[in-house]
Amino acid sequence: METENMQPVDMDLTGDFSVSSHLVQQTVMSGGAEQQMMQIYLRVRPFSKEELSANEDQDCVVIEDGQTVSLNAPKGSANMKSSEKGIGLSIHKFTFSKVFGPQTTQGELFEDTVKSQVFDFLEGKNALIFSYGVTNAGKTFTIQGTLKDPGILPRVLVATFHYMGGHQYKEMDLKPYLRNGAQCLDPDQVKQERTAKMAILASVREEGDHQRTRSSSEPLITSDSCLSSFSSSNNLTVFSGSPAEASSDQFALWVAFFEIYNECVYDLLQPTLSKKRSSLRVCDDGAGNAYVKDLRWINIQNLSEANKLLQFGNKNRSAAATKMNQSSSRSHGIFTMKLLKIEGKTLKRISEFSLCDLAGSERCNKTKTFGERLKEAGNINNSLLILGKCINFLRNNQTDRMKVGYIPFRESKLTKLFQAFFCGKGMASMIVNINQCASTYDETLHVMKFSAVAKQVVQVIQDKHVVSPAPCLVGRDGKPLWRDGVIDNRVLESYLSEDELLDEEDEGDMSLLPQNELLNTIENLRTKLLAERKKNLVQEMEIRKEMGDAMLQQLLESEELRIREIEELKESHAEKLENTFELYRDAIKEHAYQCAMNNLEDNYVPLDEFTAEQEKAE
Repeated sequence: METENMQPVDMDLTGDFSVSSHLVQQTVMSGGAEQQMMQIYLRVRPFSKEELSANEDQDCVVIEDGQTVSLNAPKGSANMKSSEKGIGLSIHKFTFSKVFGPQTTQGELFEDTVKSQVFDFLEGKNALIFSYGVTNAGKTFTIQGTLKDPGILPRVLVATFHYMGGHQYKEMDLKPYLRNGAQCLDPDQVKQERTAKMAILASVREEGDHQRTRSSSEPLITSDSCLSSFSSSNNLTVFSGSPAEASSDQFALWVAFFEIYNECVYDLLQPTLSKKRSSLRVCDDGAGNAYVKDLRWINIQNLSEANKLLQFGNKNRSAAATKMNQSSSRSHGIFTMKLLKIEGKTLKRISEFSLCDLAGSERCNKTKTFGERLKEAGNINNSLLILGKCINFLRNNQTDRMKVGYIPFRESKLTKLFQAFFCGKGMASMIVNINQCASTYDETLHVMKFSAVAKQVVQVIQDKHVVSPAPCLVGRDGKPLWRDGVIDNRVLESYLSEDELLDEEDEGDMSLLPQNELLNTIENLRTKLLAERKKNLVQEMEIRKEMGDAMLQQLLESEELRIREIEELKESHAEKLENTFELYRDAIKEHAYQCAMNNLEDNYVPLDEFTAEQEKAE
């Protein structure tokens, strides 16, 4: 479904954030880790007028209770044909953490699925929510919603801004870095961040003004309307864990919006100057965590800015019309929020919340795709297939501890980025979206079988304080500033300007050396630096040579061993071949002797008879 602009509405999103009230499965705490079955929710989309007129309502999906759904194969489906031949069943039952029927509102879905994870995110934990289903099942509507009916993402932003309240960090000099770190920015870099942000907001504002002058029927959300609508929500109450008024803690919210299209990653918040966009690389941060290199992170201060960034990203996202959906997402859209908790100038923690709108799986003969659309469908189905394989291998490894298989996370960009959540570094949950149409029953059944496997996966969530006691803080050149959980003031001072140093209460000794001595000192330091670099280079070359020689020697020994084994095998096979030839030769001789003796016995005539016959013949 096509999404529209996000608008804050009067809704209670932050009251009574109770974690236990939303967990269907019991959690087990052991050894600093939390074990929980993956939460899988089902949402059934209502019929449209066109589907009802096309006789798509054949009672294929029956909601039995709040956790159970049965699927009845309609006539003409591949599943019904197989069951008529005695292969498989025509009725299937599936259980979920919770089932949401066609009448479920966006608010009810948020309350029963995402609210607890938002609380965890605000308290410093990582969370991932992704929507899964066939094309035209309502995944984008669930994640983003519409102008009048906001989805999960707008409600998460409303709750986050309400939680931060007046404790927002305005400086913009601490920015997310790699996957789990933060970077200190100098004043010039902060200015660049502000300029890039204002350029995006200005472009959305200009486009909105143009649309408003062209069509007055489409409302435009301004900053004032966003804030007034948000402030008019009198029923919003501060929940447990919100920052106290006297607390010195501040929060900075950074967001990124990107898509995976044809197995290439594109930044949706990067202005496109030409038709051909530049793709981004998925790299490793050295600790086994995947991140998108050169991805643009933008600091947002209010809901109006968040709304404009969503508009800008959705405008750049790949979408196209197919036979089954007039606005079908042709890529996996991922919106990521990172919340930085700051005390003074010290970064205390970083938490991440990602919402992924997966592109729908589809059969090309039903969507009537060809050309570029056919290539897109192939890449979409391939990435979803690899996601299913990873889920299946996770389940198999947990059920059979004796036989642990390789999980192919790195075969797809999508699974590579999600790997950290599936491996205990965050809580992942899935919202399965289906429609009730008889024409897509076989695809819906495949989605339900996949969700049944995912529901059996046990997530072992490691305690974040045990895994990483302090976030990684680096300077503008990427070098770490964090030492043993505290800021190294000596290193940090090297990144401060002279004016910033003068603002400190305890000023240092500002006496300067004479110019000649300074030049001599610089020259000596440069000489020492070059000597150290030369020494390190020579040492590196020696180590590389030593490792290369050792590897070459190992290869030669291995080759010699293999040659000896091959020669021994040749001798053994030659000896066996000779023995076999001897056996065959003896057998042939014995057979020839027996044949000759049998012929001799058949043609033997006694001497008396032979003489009598000879005389008779004469």
